[in-house]
Amino acid sequence: MNPCRLKQFTVAAMLSLLFLCPPELRAQGLSSLMPNAAQQAPAALTGGQQSLANQALCAALGSQVPNPASADPSALSSPGVMSAAAASFAGSTQLPLPSATELLKGYVAQHATNILASCAVSNATSGLTSQLPGAASLPQLPKLP
Repeated sequence: MNPCRLKQFTVAAMLSLLFLCPPELRAQGLSSLMPNAAQQAPAALTGGQQSLANQALCAALGSQVPNPASADPSALSSPGVMSAAAASFAGSTQLPLPSATELLKGYVAQHATNILASCAVSNATSGLTSQLPGAASLPQLPKLP
């Protein structure tokens, strides 16, 4: 067989396979060439990063939502809250803003209810201690993630 004919046959065979295979199988075949979403997903937050993320999310929630105490988990994912929290989190962790945003999105998706509970406890204890005489001289308790 002539080398030119062999190349033409190979190209024709590849194109026919491309059009005959279902899109799902083509996508699976391409996944070996491109990293999949799980490999691109950011790693989980460390303990220190969780604390910083909670602080950033609670502060953003307080500044973006009229009544943070009645906020539901979806409020944490709103663009205003996420943007404000990501900017604060990026600054405190020295991460680039896109990375900080992706980390926060993943964290919120998995822990929204716990984050809201942490915000509620933080708001309750900070309001309580500010009203106690001499509370400023008391040592602060560490915040839970």
